[in-house]
Amino acid sequence: MIDQQPPMPPARQDMPADRHAARRAALLTEMTARRRFPARRVAFGGLAAATLAGGVTAALIAVPDTGPGTGPAQIVPMSATQVLDRAAEAAAKAPEPRPGQYIYTETESRAGYLPRGLIRAKSWYAVNGKGIGLKIEGGERFWVCEAVAKPSPSRAPADCKNQPGYRRDLPVDAKAMRDWLYKTAPSVLPPDVRTYLYVFEIAAGAKLSPGAQAALFKATGTIAGVQVVQSTPGSIAVGQTWRGIRSELLFEPKTYRFIGTRTVADPDTSFQPKGGTVPPEMDKRKPFGADLKPGTVADSYMIVDQRVVDAIPAAYVKGAS
Repeated sequence: MIDQQPPMPPARQDMPADRHAARRAALLTEMTARRRFPARRVAFGGLAAATLAGGVTAALIAVPDTGPGTGPAQIVPMSATQVLDRAAEAAAKAPEPRPGQYIYTETESRAGYLPRGLIRAKSWYAVNGKGIGLKIEGGERFWVCEAVAKPSPSRAPADCKNQPGYRRDLPVDAKAMRDWLYKTAPSVLPPDVRTYLYVFEIAAGAKLSPGAQAALFKATGTIAGVQVVQSTPGSIAVGQTWRGIRSELLFEPKTYRFIGTRTVADPDTSFQPKGGTVPPEMDKRKPFGADLKPGTVADSYMIVDQRVVDAIPAAYVKGAS
C-alpha cells in the first residue's frame, strides 16, 4: 500500500552534487526536469563548477567508441518482463542488514565529463543513518554528515547523523511501486519516458530494501518501450530508447544481479510514447546522439562490489586511503 503522503524519492548516494547534475542532464535527454532527489551534504574536492557548466555536452561527445559493447543493439530472445522478474527474484533473496551496519559500495563511473574519463569510488553509508558516512574517490575522502555544513576532510565529525542509508519506506508490491513511480517521476515528458528514467536514476543511486528493489524491477517490466538488448558479453541490458539515447539497466547473465547502468547512442525511433510534452527548445534540436555512431557509450556506472559490513575500516577513518 502507498501512504497518502508518498515517501520522498530516494536520495542519490553515489556521487557529489555536481556530477549528479551533469549525469542526470545527459540521462534525461536535455529535458527541463525538476530534480526531486534530496541533496546530501558532502564535503568534497575535485571537479570545479566549470565541470557542471560543460558537463551535458561533454558527456556525450568525449567518450571513445572503443571496447566491448559498442555495437548496435541486438535483441535477445527474452522479454523484458522475464529478465526483470528474474532480477526481482535475485534482489528479494538479498539479506536484510541490521540497523547498526553499513552498506559498502565500490563503483566505476565512465563519462567524458569525469577526470580522465573514469572515476573509481568506495563508499560506506550507515543503514539507519545514525553514523557518519564516508566516500573515497580518487584518493580523496568525503565525509557524509548532514548535521555539519562543511566537514573537514582530514577529521571525522564527532557527532554525525544522516538520512538512513537503506530505504525501507518504499512500496514492496510491484503494482504499488508502479503507481508510485508514475505519480512521483519528475518532468513533463511522456509518462513512460519519465518513469523509466526515474527507475534508471533510482536503481543506480539508492540503497533499497530487498523487497523494494524487487518491486522496482518487476514494475519496470510493465513500462512501455522497455526491451532487452545484449550489450556486452558480461551483461544483459534492459533498455528504453528515446530521442537518440538508449538508457540501459545492466544485469549479470547467470545471477540476474543488478550491476550498473549505461547510456548508449541509438537511432531507433520505433518507440513513440504518448502523452506528456516535449519542451519547444528540446523539440527544435536534433535528438541526443544523432551525430554519434550507434552504440557509442555516453556514460556508464558499474557496481564492482556491494555488500553489508559492520563498520567503516579503521584505516580509512584514521586517514589512510
